[in-house]
Amino acid sequence: MGLWNELDNTNKRPICTCDAASKYATMAEQDQVHQVVMGLDDDTYSNVRSRTLALDPLPSLEKIFMMVQQEKNHTRVMSEQDH
Repeated sequence: MGLWNELDNTNKRPICTCDAASKYATMAEQDQVHQVVMGLDDDTYSNVRSRTLALDPLPSLEKIFMMVQQEKNHTRVMSEQDH
């Protein structure tokens, strides 16, 4: 998730050690998950989007990446079977 780290480096947030810091970090990660999921191509990854948004709690970005890769591989295999 290098791109998110670069964004975090440019947008300095105040350092906080209270309980709210962990809640804020969780909310920020969930925002990133929503941005990634909603940015997926409708035609190709609508299944991944609907499955992901139905999960509680939301999966990590790494898990979503794995789900997208799995869907991509499945689509490729099914396409090869059709030909």
